[in-house]
Parts: sequence; structure tokens; C-alpha cells
Amino acid sequence: MLKKFLIVDSTGLEFGTLSYESGARTWHVEIDQQRTWEDTPLSLALYIRHGIYSLDEHQSLSWVRDRLLPPNRQNIHDILHALDLPEYDEYGLLQVTAGRSPNDDLFLVEQDS
Repeated sequence: MLKKFLIVDSTGLEFGTLSYESGARTWHVEIDQQRTWEDTPLSLALYIRHGIYSLDEHQSLSWVRDRLLPPNRQNIHDILHALDLPEYDEYGLLQVTAGRSPNDDLFLVEQDS
């Protein structure tokens, strides 16, 4: 099943979309081509600087993981238990955290399928 998220900032400005195909467990980030290096948070601006607006599967997974607790974090099992997640799962963590990161003010808004 395909899940889609808007990537937005705290002002509601859209920066692109994140898609997740649950069957294949694959991610895909599309950056809005209206965005520029100067008006985009660094986590996406680095791609724009290289002319990349459609991240490949590896780049997209890396972007997702950069927004989450690392799987090797101390006490990760306690954290997952507190979040009612049976195991480390990027999609489950994104749903709980809305993809918020301390490195920028971007977050994810799930779209209706």
C-alpha cells in the first residue's frame, strides 16, 4: 500500500512529498522544484544544490533515517515500548513523531490514500 506525506515547515510552506510503499518497504522523496538552495532547510537543500529534486531509494531512506532515533540508541527498546512499537520500524516511528527532527522545522503531514 502506498502512503504519502507532505513535507512542510512550521509556517505551512510545502517542500515536497515523501512516499512509502509498505509492501516493498521503499521510500521516495520528491522535492518541490520551486524550492531553491536559499529557501530550503539544509536536509533537502544539499540535494537541490546538486540539481537533485527526485531522491533515489537509498537517498530517500537516508533522509528518513536522519529524522529518526537511531536503531542503536541507548535504551531504544524502552523507547519503542513507550511508543507502543513492537520493533524498530521507520514508518511506525514517522507516524509517532511526524518526522520532526531537531535539525530543522520540517515535519510530515500524512495524505489520504
